[in-house]
Amino acid sequence: MTIKLLPCALVALGLLAACSPAPKKPVESNAAANETEIIVPPAGTADAPNASEEAPGVAVNLAPDELTLVLPNGASRHVTFGIARADAVRMLAAALGSPIEEANSQDCGAGPLAHATFRDGLSLYFQDGKFAGWDLDGRESPRFTTGNGIGIGTSRKALEAAGTVDVGETTIGNEFMMGELSGLLSSPAPDGKVTNLWAGVTCIAR
Repeated sequence: MTIKLLPCALVALGLLAACSPAPKKPVESNAAANETEIIVPPAGTADAPNASEEAPGVAVNLAPDELTLVLPNGASRHVTFGIARADAVRMLAAALGSPIEEANSQDCGAGPLAHATFRDGLSLYFQDGKFAGWDLDGRESPRFTTGNGIGIGTSRKALEAAGTVDVGETTIGNEFMMGELSGLLSSPAPDGKVTNLWAGVTCIAR
């Protein structure tokens, strides 16, 4: 015997099909949410973040609480204070090449600190295994600046045009503070130049 579906039954089946939930689409991962992901491999390699060659065209911006890697396409990756030492070194190595020196010091005013020094005078400091500060020495490299252009060679006049600056003579020279950013000037005069910059926890010899 052949069973025929009545028209009303067909309508009911159609309504049930219409009410069934649509299949879920796969959730796309948000790569930008992971700040420790390396998005620029070193030049000449596919997956070797510790290679000695730096990635071309990657700028490093300085800030009072982080370092920012800025890619040629405008994308950025933030190396913030508090991230793990291995992640911070890995991210900077992808842009600058491997550190030229890594060591520990027990004689810092803030207590035992580790540091990793990269080319052009940029050093990262680590406390209890976390990125805690950075220091830029007196090499006149225009590569590292803040977002508003402050770097080695900036004049005191330009500093004061960018914000409030306190300058005083200390045991290490003509020291200045600009918010959470600190450094040294070659002279307290308006044309005195920035010779050193640092922020966060560092091991500045006083």
